[in-house]
This record gives sequence, C-alpha cells and structure tokens, in this order.
Amino acid sequence: MIYIYTGNDNKNKHLNLKKLSGEEQPIFLFDKDIKKEELVNYAGSTSLFSDKQIIILENLIKEGNLGFLNEDIIALKESGNVFVFLEEKLSAEDLKKYKNHATIENFNLEEKKQIQKINVFGIADSFSRRDKMGTWILYRDIILQGASPEEISGIIFWKIKTMILTGTKVFSNKELKDMSSRIVSLYHRSHNGEVDFTIGLEQFILSSLSK
Repeated sequence: MIYIYTGNDNKNKHLNLKKLSGEEQPIFLFDKDIKKEELVNYAGSTSLFSDKQIIILENLIKEGNLGFLNEDIIALKESGNVFVFLEEKLSAEDLKKYKNHATIENFNLEEKKQIQKINVFGIADSFSRRDKMGTWILYRDIILQGASPEEISGIIFWKIKTMILTGTKVFSNKELKDMSSRIVSLYHRSHNGEVDFTIGLEQFILSSLSK
C-alpha cells in the first residue's frame, strides 16, 4: 500500500501520518541514497510483532534517485506493508506515474503564517514521555518554522539532565546518561563539520525514543 502526502502544511501532514500509523512504530528511511532494491525488499518482508510495517520516506520521489519501474511501484502497492512518501511537491510526470497506484493527499497552506515566537519547550515534554512520533512531528514543525538545531538540542539536553536528577519511570538511568553523552558528542561533531546537525539531531531523537 502506498500513500503520498504532498504540500507545505507539514503540521497536518504529520498529524495524518500519526493517525495512519496508530499504535504501530514506523520505520523512518530518510537516507537520500537508499536504493530501490531496499524498498522492494521491505515490500516482501513481514514483522514478528504486527500485521504490517509502516515505512516513512521523505522527498525520495522529488530527489529522483529511486528509478522505480512500474513493476516496482506495483510491488509496493500490493505489499501488506504501508509505504508513506512525504513530499514537498510532485511533478506532473510523477503524479501521472503514481496516481493509479497510490493514495495521494495534498496538504497545502494558502499562505504561511508569520511566526512571532517559536516555542521549543513542547518538544522536551514530548521527549520525556517517550512519544516518538509526537516528538518527531514537533521537531520537523519547529525546524521548518526556523528554530535552530542548537536551540532544540539545548532544550532536550536540559530535559535529559533534569530527568537524571529527579528520576523517571520512562527511561532507565543508563539510557539517560547514554543520551546525555551522545547529544553532547553530536553537538561537537556537528560544529567540527563531521555531521549535519539538523539531520543528526533528528536521528538522535528517533533512535533515543525507539523501544
């Protein structure tokens, strides 16, 4: 099964994604170098823990690196797993290519609202509840609003240190200390030019909140 969500209304796009996923823990594949063979393999794979897998991909159609043939698209369409392509915009050619094989929904804002003040504190609360999808949705939303990964990582780091001091039933002390070390390392590696901070922090959030 294939879903394609397009448009610039990322908040509603991601909220609909959350509804679609339900209780399932999605698999996030944001590597632009991912090969079509890997996706076709997911089409034939099964999970030991659920009836289906939710595979989320971002702007892979737009990047044009997949090189899908019609039979590849049909394999994804007929799979028991769900493939969700999050795209900013589809060309007329891509729309024609996928329209008979996918559920395509457009989430567009008429005009972007002016953001006076970006509130990044909500992501700390979502992170502390181990809400993987909710934290990721907030992260993508506030990044698109213009928040810096430095600002977001600082808030998450503060929340992690607070949980170490006060205790929490959601994470073990070992997990918290490991996350604290990893986020500090990520900060330094990004400022040394070793990783892209925005992508690295997204990966940190997803890996930290996986159960």
